[in-house]
Amino acid sequence: MRRTKEQAAQTAEQILLAAENLFLEQGYDDVSLEEIAASANVTRGAVHWHFKNKQGLLRSMRRKALEPYRKLVDDLSENTRVASMDTLCTLISDMFRRIQAEPRYQGLFCAMARLDLTMAAKNEADGRTFREEKYALLVRIFELIEQESGLPDPWTPNKVASAFNASVSGLMLEWALGRGTIRLVPDGIVFVKALLGLWVNRGSPISSSQ
Repeated sequence: MRRTKEQAAQTAEQILLAAENLFLEQGYDDVSLEEIAASANVTRGAVHWHFKNKQGLLRSMRRKALEPYRKLVDDLSENTRVASMDTLCTLISDMFRRIQAEPRYQGLFCAMARLDLTMAAKNEADGRTFREEKYALLVRIFELIEQESGLPDPWTPNKVASAFNASVSGLMLEWALGRGTIRLVPDGIVFVKALLGLWVNRGSPISSSQ
């Protein structure tokens, strides 16, 4: 039974990787489940079983995008002395660099944004779960930062998490939609550094090395 679960997880990861590559190459709307199955070397039934449909694949990709935040929470929980705004700034900056290096991510982000709007309009549980998990991770990150260095009044971890999430999500959506001249690198990194600087306590600046 243990081996079966491992094989299932490996197959799901294989399908997810194939789908992401095809979405980037052809665009989300132009890729069929048959193409995804063929690229992953599995049957269409396997794709249905693991993800149900293309939206299910997109949901899984979106959840996977939270992995760096989960890892950061784990790292900060084990060693609060590294719980600084610098740590979070580095995470976001690295993410922006990876995305900027692959311009085709714009189309994928647009598809994810459409999915978010659809689920929010329908008040679907999966959409709420994702938003709640992302918010909870950010709150925990800022709680750990507050424990180590504090937050300036009147900010609390909950308030900072809400403002930070809204700002970064809005920035990425503007970039994905191609509005204006905003670039994730270097513009987005400069913006995030300045934003996090608002919540640095005791006048400690965000490192200039980001």
